Amino acid sequence: MRGFFTFIFSKLFLCMLLIAAYMAGTVLLCLWLPGVLSAGAAACATFLFTLAAAVRAASGEYPAEFRCAWLCVIAALPPIGAAVYFLTLYKPRPCAKAPCPCGPAECQSCRYFADGGEFFDSLFSAVDGAERTIYLEFYILAKGRVFDGLCAGLERALERGVEVKIITDGLGSALRLPKKQLKRLKKRGAQVKIFNRLIPPPLSRLNFRDHRKIAVIDGKIAFAGGMNIADEYANITRPHGHWKDSAFAVTGSAAAHFEGLFLAGWRGCDMACPQLSGERGFVPVHDSPPALRGRASALISRAIFNATARVWIFTPYLCPDERIFAALCDAAARGVDVKILVPAVPDKKSAYAITLDCTARLVRRGVKVYAYTPGFMHAKAVICDGGCFLGSYNLDCRSLWLNYECGARFKDGITDDVARDFEGCLALSAPIEGRKRRLARLLSPLA
Repeated sequence: MRGFFTFIFSKLFLCMLLIAAYMAGTVLLCLWLPGVLSAGAAACATFLFTLAAAVRAASGEYPAEFRCAWLCVIAALPPIGAAVYFLTLYKPRPCAKAPCPCGPAECQSCRYFADGGEFFDSLFSAVDGAERTIYLEFYILAKGRVFDGLCAGLERALERGVEVKIITDGLGSALRLPKKQLKRLKKRGAQVKIFNRLIPPPLSRLNFRDHRKIAVIDGKIAFAGGMNIADEYANITRPHGHWKDSAFAVTGSAAAHFEGLFLAGWRGCDMACPQLSGERGFVPVHDSPPALRGRASALISRAIFNATARVWIFTPYLCPDERIFAALCDAAARGVDVKILVPAVPDKKSAYAITLDCTARLVRRGVKVYAYTPGFMHAKAVICDGGCFLGSYNLDCRSLWLNYECGARFKDGITDDVARDFEGCLALSAPIEGRKRRLARLLSPLA
């Protein structure tokens, strides 16, 4: 009951009420106008408004699956669908593009974390050793033992004169944000920014989320991957069974790259991204929509198309864009060992319905999909032959095209660690066939 009242009086609930008011006002306006105008004028206005939305959606820069989904919504609910489409359009303010802080990023050393306990021990140790700066950017900052441990380390760092900057997403941390501790950190000198606060809630901005997970200490070591600052990531709490996740740490100029990416986001601008081609062992990649998007999709699809032996994938949500879907089917047809691990216990039923539909289509084309039976699979990795891609990206349309994300491609070395982790999880998993969900498939790019 206490949780219910906390939700009722929260900013998230107010945000939901305002969004509902947007929608209700749009519907009422669309229903009221025909009564005021003559039948002919109302029909003409409705047609022109819907046509304008359809033309705008069809000529957009997003992949065909996004445009198709919006066209179906606009056609099914004219002119309400058209009005909702225009409400979600977002034009970012012009801003300077920050240069890369270094030339081609080189990874002096890298380490793979296969579980949250190991990751947080290493992160907290790095925070305790910080001498100059601590930069943290996480989609979720949640109250609990993990944040308590991080907060204690940050307070000690502030006492030593270390600069502390924190970014978190307004939607990702909604209802879970440790406000009292953040206020205490701010009083001691820490700087905190909320990406796209819930109030006021412009729908166009809420559609883009800061899903990155970055921690950079003194510009010397950077952590990234799938881990957020919450107790379930360390399996202290288990809302969906055993929580399987992964992350990595890099040193050298690779860490400086992630520091530059954080600082660009802190200033509200984009950072130039290195070319994705080349034979270098470490290639960082990030997406900053609407300006920079689809870069990870290009890197992953290219690697899958070029694979000759194996394509092994961890992902919590399976809804890739068409070019990755085509690459997976092509690899399976060529005899490549294509295996994908998804959760057996979902955290979002709607997203799981989309995952099962995509699973059914992939299995028919020779891809093997397995459910991680101990619980929720939140790890994110794509292994292609001797290289791998790690980061904050889920293998779904939202993560690949709408979210602010980051990651990197590695060759050899760390790939063996990721492959061993995959084989260990595969031994705990069971094959699944999936189920067709045509409506979920149609609207999946908008989920």
